Amino acid sequence: MARYFRIHADYIGRLGAGAGLFVAVDHLRRAGRLSEAEEDLYFDVDDWFREALPTPPFYADGNTVGAVTWFKTEGCAHFTGRLDALRDLLRAHGVEHRRSESDDPGRIVYEDAHQVGAVPRTRRAPTPLPLGTVLGPTTAGSKRHLGRRAARGPGD
Repeated sequence: MARYFRIHADYIGRLGAGAGLFVAVDHLRRAGRLSEAEEDLYFDVDDWFREALPTPPFYADGNTVGAVTWFKTEGCAHFTGRLDALRDLLRAHGVEHRRSESDDPGRIVYEDAHQVGAVPRTRRAPTPLPLGTVLGPTTAGSKRHLGRRAARGPGD
């Protein structure tokens, strides 16, 4: 069994690797393709992981090192249900994706009990994003304030 795994879309993102699961679902959100219920599910899972995992320090400067995060195979079984919920969103919207496994994800620049951040040894040219995707700044905290429900305001 490989030491690390990563769930990613088949399209190549700005880091020269398949866009990670959370990024791929957020691309759907930004493109307006998620229903309100799907957005809420995404925000719930994203917020849960923000609480359950430390934030790698390379995200503080926008990830200028270009690291990609991988889960450790051992000790992450309790993440599976939440990861599967996001995979179901990708499937529902026709986004091809896969689970990759490796003993050598690249040059490891960060490690905690559940994940590593690794700079890929090779990078590929980015491919087109899902139709209608608008890129913009990300946020270190919850994205819930960016959802449709939040935009409507209370009582709308």
